Amino acid sequence: MLVLLDSNFLLLPFQFRIDIFAEIEALLNTRPRYAVPEQVLLELKQLAKDRGKLAKFARSAITLAEQHCEVISVEAGDADEALEKLAGRGTIICTNDKVLKEKVRKRGSIVIFLRERQKLAVEGYVY
Repeated sequence: MLVLLDSNFLLLPFQFRIDIFAEIEALLNTRPRYAVPEQVLLELKQLAKDRGKLAKFARSAITLAEQHCEVISVEAGDADEALEKLAGRGTIICTNDKVLKEKVRKRGSIVIFLRERQKLAVEGYVY
């Protein structure tokens, strides 16, 4: 089972103090393979260049992704397009982006997202 994480999802541990990996594993009842498209890391690196709290969170999110996820190379213009291209039956997309969530659900992916700013939820059937 492949779990792909969006940049906004990788920021959750720092914004809301949620252990996303423990939560995902509890929801799925297994330890999946985690990955991020290289565009997600590029997006986080752009955010990390600024000053302030979000930039600090982005730097931490990059470290978190490098520790837990493999980086996937896919031809796409941005992170959302990359995740959409990788979406399909057998993949789980972790995102809080409503538009992306709808697109990947249409392609057959399960979506994990933040609900009520405190817990993760699953949309779709886990095989």
